[in-house]
Amino acid sequence: SAVVGATVLSPPPPPPRLPVEGGLSFDVRDGKTGQPIPCKLTLVGVDGTPDPEFTHVDIARQEGDGAIAAFNRIMSLTGIGVAHVPAGTYDVTVSRGPEWEIYTSRRLKITPRGATVIARLGHVVDTHNWLSADFHVHAARSPDSRVPMHDRIFEFVADDVQMIVATDHNVISDYEPYIRELNAGRYITSAVGDELTTAGWGHFGAFPLPPNLEAAGQGAVLVHGRRPDDFFKDVRKNAPDAIIDVHHPRIDAEIGYFDIGQFDARADRAGRPGFSWDFDAVEVMNGYQDPVRRSVDRVVDDWFSLLNHDHLVTATGNSDTHHLTFNIGGYPRNYVKVREDRPERIDPKEIAAAIRGHHAFFTTGPFVTLEVNGGSIGDLVPARGGKAHAEITVQAAPWVSVDRVTLYLNGQEAKRWTVAPGDAAVRFHDTFDLSTPRDGYVVVRVDGDKSLSPVVGDRKTFTAYPFALTNPVFLDVDGDGKYRTGLQHGHP
Repeated sequence: SAVVGATVLSPPPPPPRLPVEGGLSFDVRDGKTGQPIPCKLTLVGVDGTPDPEFTHVDIARQEGDGAIAAFNRIMSLTGIGVAHVPAGTYDVTVSRGPEWEIYTSRRLKITPRGATVIARLGHVVDTHNWLSADFHVHAARSPDSRVPMHDRIFEFVADDVQMIVATDHNVISDYEPYIRELNAGRYITSAVGDELTTAGWGHFGAFPLPPNLEAAGQGAVLVHGRRPDDFFKDVRKNAPDAIIDVHHPRIDAEIGYFDIGQFDARADRAGRPGFSWDFDAVEVMNGYQDPVRRSVDRVVDDWFSLLNHDHLVTATGNSDTHHLTFNIGGYPRNYVKVREDRPERIDPKEIAAAIRGHHAFFTTGPFVTLEVNGGSIGDLVPARGGKAHAEITVQAAPWVSVDRVTLYLNGQEAKRWTVAPGDAAVRFHDTFDLSTPRDGYVVVRVDGDKSLSPVVGDRKTFTAYPFALTNPVFLDVDGDGKYRTGLQHGHP
């Protein structure tokens, strides 16, 4: 220390230093073709190394032209690149979504000299003619999200979601300019949508919305001070091709439509005036609800009751992602039956029509095929004498567990199978004969007990599990070419 007059001066603190880093080089390719593929790398610190924090907020860091990094994940459009990573020891898991194998490089030491991960992933789940889609996505135009729309494209392409719907709160958004800018059209497409966000009735997704709505109110449907039986009519009038999806109807008493509207599904009644049944779909699983199966089961019960009273609404599952961590975009996701599963050739109107026709199912991992009397999900099939023959196939990547398969007839459990552990692509296949005295429907549910971490969730603040639910195959027992249960509506 130096003395100046009567004052003792301490030496100045050392200047700040950057943490020691190394370059993590990665080369990720399709195991069959050898071509580079988009991917996600999840880094978990081991042997005393903490998880990396590439960013502390929901705005990613650019890593060259083809990748971004946020929190402990790197998301790449190209599959080949290098990222700056704090020196340490990590388990690095390489993934491409639930249709693909994963690869984990264990205890990879990253030093200032760098390290390399080389992965060859197999595409093991056959989803031909099915398009993966997330219908509930938020970004920075929502007041409760900071994620740039640019970053969303990296996130969803890395996890192999082929379509996203912009559902920012009371404003329409369009991802298409960002898809073009990043030259990502062969991997992903989008639809213009809106989350109709009300102060006293809940939240509702609507898509596709026409571009000419941008002229007034930034495209948002006017909801302030109005009831669902009013603003649903506006959607029907101004966007006749759009579907209305009730978002998280039982998530809580403040934004859950069924709770707010005092909806008693089994009695087919709503206690609050203004409640409307004029919606096309209901979000049976919301990404935030995945660890809380009780709330999902409640909405499944609501949905069965709607079907039993001839309200033919489609079950959807969406991430409702607001961040670049916690509930990862695309978990759950919908698979929609399409003529050609190439994103660049998809018209959002085709997707909306398929949802309205129930030709979809949602999943966090397992891929389900259901055939009944020669028809598939969403079809109405003849069932003479009330007889139905169901054939169920469940595919899953090795890292996705399948423990139970449940078959429902008219909302009641008809058969449950326990599935032995395994890693084959076809995890389950069986048939079952059913009988119903009246028009009915068949649905399949799949559950897995093993966490999807680290690909989804972190086992600390958020845990996700394998889950899938099909939409119905409808049974026409009386031969009139329609599905009618004959149950009386409980409302006027």
